[in-house]
Amino acid sequence: MSTVVHFLSFMQDYLDWALVIVRVVLAIVFGAHGWHKSFGKQGFQESAHRFIEHGIPFPLFFSYVVSLSQLVAVPLLLVGLFTRWVALVLLVEMMVATRVKYKENGIFDGADLPMSDLALCLLLMVLGPGALALDALI
Repeated sequence: MSTVVHFLSFMQDYLDWALVIVRVVLAIVFGAHGWHKSFGKQGFQESAHRFIEHGIPFPLFFSYVVSLSQLVAVPLLLVGLFTRWVALVLLVEMMVATRVKYKENGIFDGADLPMSDLALCLLLMVLGPGALALDALI
């Protein structure tokens, strides 16, 4: 039992680095999706059409809100600034995306990515960005 306790306390020393990895992974995922929704093949208009299909109100407005919030989140996550607030905004987006994808395709055909992102955002909300972030300096 003492070996397990020693291992867990050893791993605690790497929590800040693990949170950096979580922030970087989320920044990559949201950056790719935000870019695609904003300037990529999908664009704002196509995002709005998809929102209409899913019954999301004010589709063009929310197309801009979702796309731009994902792009703004990228640098903030990378440097760890306003991390809990950014994670809250992204968590709400992923709650909606999970509901839409789950209703549309089922849990194993589309809902797994927003569910994973939701869990990582929740992790950042609870644990914060860690010591290796600008939030730690404020």
